[in-house]
Amino acid sequence: MNIFIVTVTIDLIGILVGIISIGIIAKTRSQLGGVVGKGLNILIWGVLFETSAFIWTIVFSRFKLFPAPFGLDIHHLLMTVAMVLFVVAALRFSKIAKL
Repeated sequence: MNIFIVTVTIDLIGILVGIISIGIIAKTRSQLGGVVGKGLNILIWGVLFETSAFIWTIVFSRFKLFPAPFGLDIHHLLMTVAMVLFVVAALRFSKIAKL
């Protein structure tokens, strides 16, 4: 099997999972609200950055639809920001657990 097809398929699945995850988290946030909702907002931003990293990879690396702005591949930057947001969300949730 062509490795290009496999990697693009993995990227597309990642985008689909990200979109579905954002929808599920947003629905949960609207049901819970309050302090938990604020933590879920941060989690949504993290998933959004992860999904953006997949989109970036497909557009600029896999299909090369456009040249990367300034020649930069910010895929790893997007993923790093997402990781930081996940840690911040976890810290928010740990504060809730201490209440």
